[in-house]
Amino acid sequence: MKSRKAPIILTILLATSLLLTGCGLPTGNERPDDMKLRDGIKLLLTQFESKYPKSVNWNDAKVRAQISQRLPEGIATESGWTLKWPSYSDGELSSVVVPWVILAQYPTKYSLDVNNYEGGSPVPAGIAAQITKLQQDVFGSNYFAAVVNQRISKANKNWIIFTTIPYLPVTDPAYGFAEAVDGKWEIRDFGTATVGCINVPPTVQSEFGFTCPPK
Repeated sequence: MKSRKAPIILTILLATSLLLTGCGLPTGNERPDDMKLRDGIKLLLTQFESKYPKSVNWNDAKVRAQISQRLPEGIATESGWTLKWPSYSDGELSSVVVPWVILAQYPTKYSLDVNNYEGGSPVPAGIAAQITKLQQDVFGSNYFAAVVNQRISKANKNWIIFTTIPYLPVTDPAYGFAEAVDGKWEIRDFGTATVGCINVPPTVQSEFGFTCPPK
């Protein structure tokens, strides 16, 4: 009878070798290969063009040719793998963020897309998922923008601030506020400036570094 210990020992030795040489399986922190990034970009383009045809600001043929070339190195950010082209022509993309959910990898190390807000504290994962879903419903798509940098107010725990980072270069990053009403979170305001000046308490605004024009 053949021993079954040999395959087990071989597996252990192989795993040890991979750890020692740094040649193990790829982790979520590694750069996705160009093919994976390219497929993600194509999905974003297709989704955007079908839902927001009037907002398309690129030339499809030029972009398809652009992404067929070697892609920029890029960096991992909270919203996804972020690519920025050092040079591009009219009709091409200046940048793109490929969401982690499309890439099917989730890094443990990444840069922030924007500076952290002053004040507040991290939002529990379950609530953060609710806020993300609510804002994606506002956009009408899961592939328009990432919802990141969520912070819950310490001054009033019924309020959360968040940032949205567009995946394609069609608009600027924006921010919004969500409020818990009868135990249910609702998006109360969203935009790029003077957000929440009508319905967000001044103490919450100032906690996150914002002020509103005098009434």
